[in-house]
Amino acid sequence: MNPEKQRAKAEAFAALHHADDVLVLPNAWDGVSAKVLEMAGFPAIATASASISWTKGVRDGEGLTRDDAIDAIRLIAGAVDVPVTADIEKGFGIDPREVAETVRQSIEAGAVGINIEDSEGPGQIDVNEMQTRIRAARQIAGDFPLWINARVDAYLLGKKGDDVYADTIARAKAWIEAGADSIFVPGPKDAGLIGKLVKDIDAPLNVIVIDESTLSVAELKALGVARISTGPRLMQAAMGALQRAATSMRENGDFRFMDGAANFAEINKAMDKGAQG
Repeated sequence: MNPEKQRAKAEAFAALHHADDVLVLPNAWDGVSAKVLEMAGFPAIATASASISWTKGVRDGEGLTRDDAIDAIRLIAGAVDVPVTADIEKGFGIDPREVAETVRQSIEAGAVGINIEDSEGPGQIDVNEMQTRIRAARQIAGDFPLWINARVDAYLLGKKGDDVYADTIARAKAWIEAGADSIFVPGPKDAGLIGKLVKDIDAPLNVIVIDESTLSVAELKALGVARISTGPRLMQAAMGALQRAATSMRENGDFRFMDGAANFAEINKAMDKGAQG
């Protein structure tokens, strides 16, 4: 990718976190899903590690290899003209040098941002170790304005209580000190909790769509949320449509699933365009 165009995309992506409108950031898993999302008018796209893992026939949680993740980032970034941020899970390595290498390759593949998580099995990565990973990411980016979205996964892991909230805020502060630009707290659906997180975290807050009961974009914007990710939810929705189509075709012998299907010529034409830089 042209370095000047990539820098411009990175700067545009950063600005979206401070705009009047909340950044709704859909997660793609391949070239065509990314292109469809771009065609829908989204100003930026993220990759989804869970969705990409499933396309490779492996479970989420770094069943995906770094090479496969980078290949997916390159494919998605190359398919669209909007900024793409990459989900790199825990960094695909324990040593900070390995995390830095993942970040270097992600930028080389066309990413303008990364998402890095603190989940580790049923628990979370040690605070100091996570800070080291974030610092390694910031250092390897050099003067490139890489947007680092650092996750605090306590609520995603099902933890609750005042101690969990206090630890979440402490971790958020530690990630910011280490060089994170925004904080991602997946899991909470309660408006009161989300609003409190917005007030107590001194950086743009990212939340994730959980299910159909997730607060609307307007409601989350009113709470002060800066960024909303879909994670694997769009692929889950697509797989749900596939399941329904397969069941109808097998059990009813009909092809009603084509009602509402994407237009072949429209998608094919869009894929001819590709990205320009």
